[in-house]
Amino acid sequence: MKRRVLTIVLAVTLAVLGALAVLAYVNQADARAVEGQKAVTVLVVGKAIPSGTTARDAKSSLRKETLPASSVSSDAVAEITPDQDSLVISTDLSPGQLLLRSMLVPAAQAAGGLAIPEGKVAVTITLCGPEAVAGNVRVGSQVAVFGTVVAGGTGDVTAQPNCTGQHKQQVGKGIGNTRVVVPKVRVLAIGPASSATPQTDAKTTNSTLSQGAASAQNDMTLVTVAVNQDDAERLILLTQTGLPYLALLGPSAQIKPDDHPVSQFAPAK
Repeated sequence: MKRRVLTIVLAVTLAVLGALAVLAYVNQADARAVEGQKAVTVLVVGKAIPSGTTARDAKSSLRKETLPASSVSSDAVAEITPDQDSLVISTDLSPGQLLLRSMLVPAAQAAGGLAIPEGKVAVTITLCGPEAVAGNVRVGSQVAVFGTVVAGGTGDVTAQPNCTGQHKQQVGKGIGNTRVVVPKVRVLAIGPASSATPQTDAKTTNSTLSQGAASAQNDMTLVTVAVNQDDAERLILLTQTGLPYLALLGPSAQIKPDDHPVSQFAPAK
């Protein structure tokens, strides 16, 4: 008799536990379903917004809608905050589109330009491999710009990059001087120089580039830096009359500006 009662009690206990487990599973499933249907408020485009529009100006073309959470991207914008007012829309938006955080970018990025620091200008110089620190300069690097110019003598006197063979080419007679032109600048962009395209001229017999010249052009690198007006003038003059040379700055490097030559040499005749 006692054994039969114990068996019945165990069976009832197991049945209750099973029912509780099923009920808990159903409740969790319901909770997940409800969570998926939870309403969230997001910004939706009401009137077409062209790319480049500031977030502040775009507000008048946006409306708030309440949608199920399961149908809305986690990147959706619920409200444009004051610190986002100066951002711009990176792409053309059509009515009905959700506004996403990834669509709000700095103005320079939206325009496909450079993020130039306040009060600076961007200047690009052409360099061969050695002058560009053998490809070790990256966007965001801090570099010093040295310059070599050839002064004195007669005839055309220049020091220009030559990316085949010796990486410098000096023409004329004079004394070469190397000095610091800009002690510290930030690199904004780096890219290969476009190859020169041979030109055809009926009046000119020498109308094409040699293979070596084309190879030299391909080895050149364009480096864009952020500078103030005075430094921009120095860099532009250097690229026209001398040979710019970058030095990649280490964390504790201190480069002092100077106006005197730090080295002199007599160019090859």
